[in-house]
Amino acid sequence: MTTLVKLRSVLGLGRIPDHRTAAARWLSANLVPLQSDPTDGRKTAYIFIFDLPAQERLAYLRRQLDELRLDPGSYDDAAHEAFLQASPSRRERAEGKAAVARMLVALGPRVCWAERLHLVHERFGEKGHSKPRLKALLTAVKGVDPINYAPALLDEYTGGQNRAEVSEEAWRFFLTTVRDAAPEFPLKQAWRDVRDVAKAEGWNWPSWSTVYRRWQGLSAAERLAARQGRRAAVDRLTIPAIRDKTSLNVLDVVSLDGRMLDLWTDFGDGRAVRPVVLILLDVASGFVLDWELAPSENAAATVRLIKRVCEKFGIFDMLYTDNGSAFAGHLVAGGNVFRFRNGGKMPEGAQPLGICKIMGIELTFALPKNAQAKLAERTFATLSRVIDDRPEFKGAHAGHAPGAIPNATILPVPIAKLRFVLQREFGRHNRETGRTAQGARGRSYEGVFHDGFATRTGRTPTARQLYFAGLIYQPVSVDRNGQVRKNGWVYGSYTTQDALLRHHGTGRQILLGRDPDDFSAPAIAFDAGGNLICEGIEAVRPGEYCSVDGIRDAARNRKAARSAVAAADAANNYLDKAAFEAALARLGDVGEPEFVPDRTVISGHFTSPLSDRPGTSGQEIPQERMNEFLRNMDARLAQQRADRGETA
Repeated sequence: MTTLVKLRSVLGLGRIPDHRTAAARWLSANLVPLQSDPTDGRKTAYIFIFDLPAQERLAYLRRQLDELRLDPGSYDDAAHEAFLQASPSRRERAEGKAAVARMLVALGPRVCWAERLHLVHERFGEKGHSKPRLKALLTAVKGVDPINYAPALLDEYTGGQNRAEVSEEAWRFFLTTVRDAAPEFPLKQAWRDVRDVAKAEGWNWPSWSTVYRRWQGLSAAERLAARQGRRAAVDRLTIPAIRDKTSLNVLDVVSLDGRMLDLWTDFGDGRAVRPVVLILLDVASGFVLDWELAPSENAAATVRLIKRVCEKFGIFDMLYTDNGSAFAGHLVAGGNVFRFRNGGKMPEGAQPLGICKIMGIELTFALPKNAQAKLAERTFATLSRVIDDRPEFKGAHAGHAPGAIPNATILPVPIAKLRFVLQREFGRHNRETGRTAQGARGRSYEGVFHDGFATRTGRTPTARQLYFAGLIYQPVSVDRNGQVRKNGWVYGSYTTQDALLRHHGTGRQILLGRDPDDFSAPAIAFDAGGNLICEGIEAVRPGEYCSVDGIRDAARNRKAARSAVAAADAANNYLDKAAFEAALARLGDVGEPEFVPDRTVISGHFTSPLSDRPGTSGQEIPQERMNEFLRNMDARLAQQRADRGETA
């Protein structure tokens, strides 16, 4: 480093004034002599850096650090080839040491050690940079060109003649112990296990520090696979794909996810439950379209949420979700050919149509074990602590584990209070400005969404779509009365009897659609092919036994049956009596049918030879036997008359 510098190069440095004359007076007052070059006719003033006070000298050195340059010297091919063969962690440590060494060499021996330590600690930190360590670095690079500092400072624990021998069996036992133990199992305990076994097996097993250095020398993939398992290692090392959200328009793709909150609430029935929040989020803008609070992650709540968003913003193009039972079930994904939960095949028989099929929404599932790709899940990760740990919910927590059980100290949050807080926090999340997401440019999620929504050609759901989408569909069988039964409810009256009876006894079920919030509302029925059978299928309400209403209903049903039979008689168009008898008379004109004997021969199957039946031999019965038979019969008849009190 140049020690003689011009006066103007230190103006304004530390306490030195900015003006040349004032700076010269300040330097003279602090006993810093000014130097001049006799060969310079301009009489330029110079000073020695090391004559400056400590504060100004450090300030000058600190300013000049970035401008310090060393002659790189000659490149050592062999040294760098060996350097590249080392593990990434060893190369990283060597590069850090080389940077410190280059600073120390550039500062030169004229800078005292106190100032060297101060500058090194400012830039590289105090850890590992004591004065003895720095002196050792200078000794290690003495005579080495600066371009070869990193190879010269590479750790030597894996090379040289002093390398500790490790038995292959011992090392394999060590890695197997780490693999089969839990990820938090201490490495040193695994080393102790091998140490104790090595004594009996005669293995070479060095000290803990040596084994730990060898462990650190393994690649990141090797360490992760041993510690966390192959799947976790793959997840950790997989570089995430970068997607350009700016290519999407609002409502092109909507992400769906549900999350159980870490607090307990009371839905009004006195029980403490951990509620589930479902959200629909626009991927293009990050805007939370709507949310639903439910006691559990269920399909009915999901349908209500999707239906409400379609009513408010129009039908979106694609729903991106995971393979949860509430999202891949019939109510949401029914009619979709490809669903992970049924093996990618369309089920046979009558299957309900889901809301996505009814609304014309394309359904896409995240790959198994890759649900984190959903933007909704990442939004939940951001909001989880913001919502769950709010002061409004103090005393309502019982831990973050899914199976946590509330105790006597838990105070469940009233459902109205929870809804209010969720509404407020989701609104704040949408309206927060200064967003740096793709395409946001400092706008809020709400602003990005509404700017894109203004240019979107929307699809407004029809009233019939909304009606069909709000029903739950279940396969049922039609009984002989033209009625269907489900969950203790009976549906069907004389108005729908004829349409439903056509599907009785066919061996195939039909689809019954009901309002999930009101089972007493009229239902709708489809056949297995998705064709409408009838609408307005009334729920049968049982009346009190022997009540007037029951008598009236029975009379109404009988009247409806008589009317239906009368209409059927009229529709059948029977012959009148004269025409029918004339037709019967013509049966005689047909003539007797010609007799054709049946020549079918059936072979007999007997287990023993047959004997002739008595009396079939052709001989007559003897007269005395016949007389005896008649006498016995007369006696029997006389006895019967006597029993009845009759006289002969």
